[in-house]
Amino acid sequence: MLLCYVDESFKNDFYGFGAVVVDAEQTRRLTARMHELVASLGEYGVDPRTEVHAHPVFHGKEEWAAVPPRVRVKVFLEVVDAVRASGATVLLRGVRPDRLRRYQETRGYRDRYAPEQVAFQHLLQRVDRHATASDRHALVIADERADRDRHRERFAVYQAYGTPGTYMHTRLERLLDTVHFAPSHHSRMLQIADVVAFVWVRSQTVVERDPRQARVMAALVEDIERCSVGAGAWP
Repeated sequence: MLLCYVDESFKNDFYGFGAVVVDAEQTRRLTARMHELVASLGEYGVDPRTEVHAHPVFHGKEEWAAVPPRVRVKVFLEVVDAVRASGATVLLRGVRPDRLRRYQETRGYRDRYAPEQVAFQHLLQRVDRHATASDRHALVIADERADRDRHRERFAVYQAYGTPGTYMHTRLERLLDTVHFAPSHHSRMLQIADVVAFVWVRSQTVVERDPRQARVMAALVEDIERCSVGAGAWP
């Protein structure tokens, strides 16, 4: 069985989800590597239980305020390198809200779909396709969110009637049970998904002005996309 860990990242003009798809042994090894990585930062006052949350790590906020920029950069590099070395599969899907709204308005959609719903649906379709290709089933585990019940309801509708539209229409038959939501501060795997989603969404929305930062981000994105299957945004 596959485990699919999902988190989101977004800006005003882009809403994206990143997923890390792994088996049990990959989950065990990646979790251990994350524990080791955080434990190695004790000299900077980082508690071994600290969450690797991409936004504060990137900007040096909260528990990461005393950590030098070069060390915080290394955290991103180490996380992405661990994903690449593990053989995990990364899935990345995004939606541009303004273009989605215009598309629905010009076609007179009676039901308007929110960008996070569309992006998550597109991600689930690709998880299902990936599980089918490997002849396995998958369990989806996502970071906790306020609208989790709505996502569970939609998941149930997709499995009963199929995903909306004809493109990649599926009943998600390879996905088990429901979408399980968990707090990311208790899951190193969800923290990895958060890092992956953050880097990818930033690459789609921000032009890096610092040449050194631009080189690091380009290297991170290259490694992430090397592990990915079907990365892309709608439309």
